[in-house]
Amino acid sequence: MKFEFSKKFKLLSVVLLVVGVVSVAFAYSFQRANGVKFRHAKGFTIVTKETVTMNDPRMQAEPGQADYVITARYQKSDGTWKEVRTAYKSNGKVLREHIQFGIPSQGVFEIDKDHGVLHFISQMPPKEETSIVPINDGHDNKRFSRDDIVQGFKTYVLHYVVANDGSYEDEYYAPDLDGYPIKSFKFAPYGSSVTEPLQITLGDPDESVFGSLPNFLVDYDRFEKKIQAIEDDGHHETAEAMRRQLEQQRAKKIREQ
Repeated sequence: MKFEFSKKFKLLSVVLLVVGVVSVAFAYSFQRANGVKFRHAKGFTIVTKETVTMNDPRMQAEPGQADYVITARYQKSDGTWKEVRTAYKSNGKVLREHIQFGIPSQGVFEIDKDHGVLHFISQMPPKEETSIVPINDGHDNKRFSRDDIVQGFKTYVLHYVVANDGSYEDEYYAPDLDGYPIKSFKFAPYGSSVTEPLQITLGDPDESVFGSLPNFLVDYDRFEKKIQAIEDDGHHETAEAMRRQLEQQRAKKIREQ
């Protein structure tokens, strides 16, 4: 059950990431035509803690089931970012670590140290697009639920239905942090999780945080499987957008060789 719970919400995260990347490019293209107001992006660092609660204590006690996850997001004002997610048991034991990064014009990737590859997650627009963000309070979004305050930051809450079994996710987006989700609540019949910010620091992160990226081969297999999963889940437009991204990314890599 826990794998199903994880799969559904991971799938939603992929959909949100791809839609977000596409939306940035679309909004930038139509900025003047539609009168959308933009501002320069901000740099910030946010550390969050996601506490996971499984309804069945036996599932919670399984060796691979995380009790909490600490995520550090380093965001530069030009759109470059890095995110480190570390899963823990309640005794502090580290279960796994996931590192993703986004580089304008290059893409979003996940580092796989065990296999020596970079998993392609999505394309990423150039800096002239990623360095600006629309001024948005979320009220025109069909998923808008309410406004709220989280650690002094104004947020708007979007409600996502994940599956017809009652699974859903509420994301709290902070306009002053370029619309980044700083809090979330996920619910499924067999468990739930709450993500809360532990620390928020304004300003571009130090360059040492990013360092040199490994010179690994880029692997597209995981992205292709996600396309199929999203297609099977009924998100046909998102799946088609991802296919176009994949074709463009592969063509770009061929030109660079």
